[in-house]
Amino acid sequence: MKMKLTALAISIAFGMSATMAFGQDYGGAEDQQQQDPGMEQPQQQADFSDEELQQFVDLQDEIGAVREEYVSRIENADSEDEARQLQQEAQSEMVDTIEEAGMSVQEYNAIAVAYNSNPEIQERVEAMSD
Repeated sequence: MKMKLTALAISIAFGMSATMAFGQDYGGAEDQQQQDPGMEQPQQQADFSDEELQQFVDLQDEIGAVREEYVSRIENADSEDEARQLQQEAQSEMVDTIEEAGMSVQEYNAIAVAYNSNPEIQERVEAMSD
């Protein structure tokens, strides 16, 4: 049981901030459904403004803090149901954090996906992080 909860916690820790963690619940899934699963995804757009990328960079500490808080709580959960509930709470808190910063979850996810797949975006974001 503890091993499953730890795996769930780890998936939250590494999966939520830099992937399409919110896509299923917040509108990102439509784009994925339209693509042939056998096709390689092209690099994500590179036309994000500096302001959008800076906002993404600024959110990383806040999202990381939420993730850190919930990972330990999920690891110590007494059941899988409790762990799932905590995961949903974490996701909701991250969504609130993103939206309170004035960014949509879709935009945040688009930048996160681009960061992971487009070296130009990765370079720009890393330069802003320094």
